[in-house]
Amino acid sequence: MTVKQLAEASYASPSAVMRFCHTLGYNGFKDFKLKLSGDLAVNNLHDLEQETLAPGDSIDKMMSVITNTNMQSLYSSLQLIQKDQFETAYNHLIQAKKIDFYGVGSSFLIAYDAIQKFMRINKTCTAYNDFHMQKVSAVNLNQEDVAVAISYSGETKQVNNCVKIAQSKGAKVIAITKYADSELSEIADAVLFVAAQEDEFRSAAMSSRIASLNVIDMLYTACAYEDYDRSLAHLNQTYDIIHQSQREEPRNVQSSNKYNRRT
Repeated sequence: MTVKQLAEASYASPSAVMRFCHTLGYNGFKDFKLKLSGDLAVNNLHDLEQETLAPGDSIDKMMSVITNTNMQSLYSSLQLIQKDQFETAYNHLIQAKKIDFYGVGSSFLIAYDAIQKFMRINKTCTAYNDFHMQKVSAVNLNQEDVAVAISYSGETKQVNNCVKIAQSKGAKVIAITKYADSELSEIADAVLFVAAQEDEFRSAAMSSRIASLNVIDMLYTACAYEDYDRSLAHLNQTYDIIHQSQREEPRNVQSSNKYNRRT
């Protein structure tokens, strides 16, 4: 709702709504809505079946709990992502000459998934597993480039160091991180929040990975559809070259086998 819509629905005035937000300590109505949506997401907004696992539980229950938790993470994350932040992020990616993806541990797997997608639509991008190479790549960025930092905690020292280097070179920074006040969310130019749940054996890295992969898919699709014909041409080209190499491989293997038999 807008301020006016909420005022009408609550039989108040727009100025009363704004005073209410300021009284609660928020900067304004938009800030209040963001924080409220985050709290609702964390408190299971979509009312999916919430269960935990215990020793001796059936395989059926385990499958159900894991699937429902992942679904909850996706739905909650969708509520947390601000449209204007998402638009800012994908516009930066569309205009970028080069994209660096930074992540450590399980976050690196998300970064690697991202480059496999964006390279298919002819975007120059990197994702290094080695922290030193991440820093080397960051120092070579400029104002035409973008760095995408993936860190659920938002406090991963290696990732934040790379972000600061990238920003010092003029690059824009997109953060994919949990809904919280963190160093990464404070310094990024666009922030896309994800939600996750934890239990004894299910670390946040599991459900946040699903939510973060979904954010990457959304960014990739938005960029691809921005120039649909060009993206489709590149996708077809990469598809053809991959399948061409797959068709050639059996012949190479067969020739090798003949050679082995002769020797």
